[in-house]
Amino acid sequence: MLDLGSLNYFAILLAGLAKFVIGGLWFSPLLMGNQWLKETGLKQDELGSPRDAMLTGFAICLLVSFSFAILLQMLALDLRSAIAVGVIIAIGITSAQMGLSFPFEGRSLKLFLIYATQCVAEFIAVVLILSLM
Repeated sequence: MLDLGSLNYFAILLAGLAKFVIGGLWFSPLLMGNQWLKETGLKQDELGSPRDAMLTGFAICLLVSFSFAILLQMLALDLRSAIAVGVIIAIGITSAQMGLSFPFEGRSLKLFLIYATQCVAEFIAVVLILSLM
């Protein structure tokens, strides 16, 4: 049963922050940033100020973290099962749904894999933080 009062809101905030940081690193030149720019056809100077995108992105990270907290509370899973659920949601739902548009838009498999692996990495981090705190 859902009990919003028993959610660990500090863990939700921390998980959202971790998701946000992983996403920032993922699209930095340290990891996938250069490949992402190439695959999207964008140039660094075309991206503009990241302030609004970062604010929106952080809010979405909190929403994802909050949603996972509710789901994990309702399912009451052990850590291993919680991670499995996170991976299944990342690959089998989120990435698959996002990937539906790629062939119609002429976007590459490489770009899809950049987004899909980001999703897996972030969801695992969120699930770990929420499950261990």
